[in-house]
Amino acid sequence: MSPARAVAVAVLLALLPLAGCDGAAPGDPPAAGAGSPLAGCAGLTEPPPSPGPPLSPGPPLSPGPLPASPAGAGQPLPELELPCLTGGEPFRLAELRGPAVVNLWASWCLPCRDELPALQRYADRAGDRVHVLGVVTEDRPDAAAALAADLGIRFPAVLDRRARLQAELGTAVLPVTLFVDAAGRLRHVHRTGALDQPELARLVAEHLGAAA
Repeated sequence: MSPARAVAVAVLLALLPLAGCDGAAPGDPPAAGAGSPLAGCAGLTEPPPSPGPPLSPGPPLSPGPLPASPAGAGQPLPELELPCLTGGEPFRLAELRGPAVVNLWASWCLPCRDELPALQRYADRAGDRVHVLGVVTEDRPDAAAALAADLGIRFPAVLDRRARLQAELGTAVLPVTLFVDAAGRLRHVHRTGALDQPELARLVAEHLGAAA
């Protein structure tokens, strides 16, 4: 091999690791911390500190995929393990205990940008009674963290690079908001666009019995 060619090969080999810096395979956990302003996921498997009286459970649906019911009501959350956006530790979605609001969002979703501040205001007001959890869907962790920093979003989020929860819900559009009871079951799925804070509070009161 000529000296010039050897130098060219050495430069190429040195650059190869850099090519993967922003190209993690779908589903790979984000880098721990990664400059994210979002809270970690610790505590989400326990009810909020002041959840209030539990709702009556109501009849469960027959086993089957979430789209079997128009709203998915009565179904347990799917058995998905997703990395926490801040910290990268795995979080099992089925272990979430409510009352909880779970919002599917992405940095590229324009209605999500309108809705996220309302979710944060709700989390600030009712975080001791209702968990708020984001599911960053089909997005890069750095892009999601940058948007969260721009909008002042601090509630925790997990990363769903392959949109597996969205597929389970049978919906192709974001945002989607799930209302989850103390047993980790869906009580309502909101699929019709961005929520403002009053409508979010109304739906939490109606489906989870938690006032804010």
